[in-house]
Amino acid sequence: MRSNRQWIPTITLALLLALPVMSAQVNTAFAHEGHQFYVGVQVPVERVNTSYDKTVDNTNASNPRSGQVFHDNDSDDTFAYGIGFLVGHRIPLLTKEDGYYVSAEVDIAFHGGQAKGQLPGKGESPGRNQPGESWPDRWSFQKNRSYGFTIKLGGSPGVLRSWDTSVYVLGGIRLIQAQFQNHYRGCLSDMNCTSTTQPEFVSGTNSRNLDYTAWTYGAGVEKMLSEHLGLRIEARYTQYNSKRWVELFDTVGVRVPTQIDADDVGMLMSLAWYF
Repeated sequence: MRSNRQWIPTITLALLLALPVMSAQVNTAFAHEGHQFYVGVQVPVERVNTSYDKTVDNTNASNPRSGQVFHDNDSDDTFAYGIGFLVGHRIPLLTKEDGYYVSAEVDIAFHGGQAKGQLPGKGESPGRNQPGESWPDRWSFQKNRSYGFTIKLGGSPGVLRSWDTSVYVLGGIRLIQAQFQNHYRGCLSDMNCTSTTQPEFVSGTNSRNLDYTAWTYGAGVEKMLSEHLGLRIEARYTQYNSKRWVELFDTVGVRVPTQIDADDVGMLMSLAWYF
């Protein structure tokens, strides 16, 4: 059975391909009521903040730090950028002449930019890389793709109507696909490693795909450049849900609970073509 994650791009692509046909069929029926379908392209620019928290629990461990617990954390923020595509439907509220509306849209976006850092490491040894210590891992967080459903409520009060401009508030839900990596080097023995036994130290990279459910809030302004083409600028805040997991090292009895938190704030510019 295919996972939900595999189905999302297929469904979104199907909507993008089907919309022109749907619009051609329904536009005539809805025209007198002011209903409008639209498609567009968008460019998000975001400041992504990521926090990495790690605990090394030696409560039941068989190593020189048996019974000790070390807490470690690091954070970073970086600019992320991307490009996306959207489809939507706008419905007038009251009458078309009043200028107030509600719209619903779905979109897909591809992102670039990487938050990264290094844990300070917690422990008793100079390198903080002995068994049972929190090693000073290097880490990175990459936001890859996202899929959204957004509701917008807006209008053109006062002088804005003569300027062919509207303002709106928005809220929605996003499914975000990201990747977390940590690069480690340390001692996994049940005894301290020494400088004369370098093969006892291990190193490598762990990679984990993270699927987030995120809530988005914001506001925007739209200027109609022509009868059918609108330029939109939005300010958005997106809060991701936390991701937690536990790594178990059964041979030495060590538990490593890990938590990744993230959010982003940014601006989204888009061009929308109304049918």
